[in-house]
Amino acid sequence: MGLSKTVKFVLCACLCSLLLSGCGFALRGSAAIPMQLQPIYVSSAVESQEFAQSIRRQLEINNIAVSSHASEARLRVEIELMKPQRRSTALDFEARDAEYELFERCELILSDGSGKMLRGPRVLEQRRLIVNDTDNPVGEQTESSIVRAEMLEQLSIQAVKQVEYWVARLNESQP
Repeated sequence: MGLSKTVKFVLCACLCSLLLSGCGFALRGSAAIPMQLQPIYVSSAVESQEFAQSIRRQLEINNIAVSSHASEARLRVEIELMKPQRRSTALDFEARDAEYELFERCELILSDGSGKMLRGPRVLEQRRLIVNDTDNPVGEQTESSIVRAEMLEQLSIQAVKQVEYWVARLNESQP
């Protein structure tokens, strides 16, 4: 009889762990923007076009309609990618960068279909600390470009979440 209680306990513990691990996916969430506020138009300056395309892709992944024309949109998201920055945080004994920080920033504005600003401007930021191998300058450039691409992808996800948050606040403030 003691064995069956142990087996039941183990099975119950396994079932609970499976249920809890399944919650992680659901907690990740998706951008919940009501259909009446879709489609969304994403605009940007010429130098931010690639980043704006990444935001469009994130919106589409979250099943949010994206318009290619501002006149069709119910909401507009204006994006401006700011100049990337790099800052030394530690030097080695030869005064070369032993560690450095990379920064990617964007400015985000939410407007209604007519262009009236609803929220923003808001600056979003991603930063990463890189430990540098001073003996491998080619590897440093490669690593920096890979890390910057990852940072921009994370920044686009952060921007979509910010838009979702703003839209939720808009819905709360309307009677």
